[in-house]
Amino acid sequence: MVSRIILTAFATLLLTGCNMHEQVTLGALIKHHTESRGGAEAIEDVLSLRLDLEITEPGFTVRGEYVATRDGYMRIDIYAGDERVFTEALGPDGGWQLLHGETIATGLSADGETALRRGLIGNLYGLHEFSDLGYELTLAGTVTQGVGEFWAIDQVAPDGFTKRSYFDKASFLIIRETETSALHPDLDSTRTRQETLFTNYKVAAGVLFFRQSQKIDASTGEIVQTVVVKSVQVNPEIDTALFKPPD
Repeated sequence: MVSRIILTAFATLLLTGCNMHEQVTLGALIKHHTESRGGAEAIEDVLSLRLDLEITEPGFTVRGEYVATRDGYMRIDIYAGDERVFTEALGPDGGWQLLHGETIATGLSADGETALRRGLIGNLYGLHEFSDLGYELTLAGTVTQGVGEFWAIDQVAPDGFTKRSYFDKASFLIIRETETSALHPDLDSTRTRQETLFTNYKVAAGVLFFRQSQKIDASTGEIVQTVVVKSVQVNPEIDTALFKPPD
């Protein structure tokens, strides 16, 4: 499978070298991006994920355990050392959160719940599946961001949330995204313009996943969050009881 990805990437590079200065279509860009990640079949075979994360924000570093399924369920538990300090989840009855020291879960705001749902789709689904999930995708063409020139696609989620994704012209991987959002909607609903950088793509079960993201406040240049993906498990067995709030 790794060899197939390498051959696909090599073919993509050759194609890019010939057509880099020509206008690309939305369909062609999504197709090349899908192939660069391992192909539609491999991506669609990802039915569940378990991610071990290291999350750094100004003043602290914590550990995260993230699980999600194509049933639309997800949960992330945040730990400081061995102590759970926060949980967010989407379960059969909707979104919930469990704060540090609490035993009774509370609901999420509408913004908090839709943010988790968009994250689930971004983690589990390929871009070629987004239209069927209610997303509106528009080709923005060639754009300059920072010191580079990229292909760009604008996304409008079913909840109306918008962001722009930037594709490296050599690899067709998403390496930047820009959006206006709150970093933690249910802790602080203040929205800021943010840029996220994606690096260190590696293969898991035949699919490329980024292993580090860095979120930057576009108005100040401050790094507000760095996420390092320590491990990726594709299609682990997950007990659906995990997505239900504690009794």
